Amino acid sequence: MSSRRSKFVLYCCALGTVLCDQGTKFLAETYLPLRSINFGKWLSFSLAHNTGCAWSLLPDRALWLAILGIFFVGIVLWKRHFFGVYERPITFGLLLGGVLGNALDRFFRGFVIDFININLQIYHWPAFNIADASLCLAAFSLLFFAPKI
Repeated sequence: MSSRRSKFVLYCCALGTVLCDQGTKFLAETYLPLRSINFGKWLSFSLAHNTGCAWSLLPDRALWLAILGIFFVGIVLWKRHFFGVYERPITFGLLLGGVLGNALDRFFRGFVIDFININLQIYHWPAFNIADASLCLAAFSLLFFAPKI
């Protein structure tokens, strides 16, 4: 894939992730504050505010986590050839979009909006959002589809 096309895919994927994330968070804030929506036993939507990072670690550190996220995005874009950003534009688009989606929440709200709940009966996964899901997909892709060195 050409460098120009890779950049286009990267930025479209990142922008699409941020827009989808922020749009669904807006809908969650609008429609879920007083109720939960259940889709069977294993999936539900209910509003949660997280002032920390994954699994509510480091609570009340929203500003520092947002700054760290933006710093991380800057490093990846600055060293894009080292990380192979243009060789895997969808993966890095999901990564950048996920970081930026949660950083926007932390900067402007002081917390991240989570609303997706998965309950497998034997394990209840902590609430998450579209940005978190895109970060997980990107991490999975980097771990399992990384080029052999």
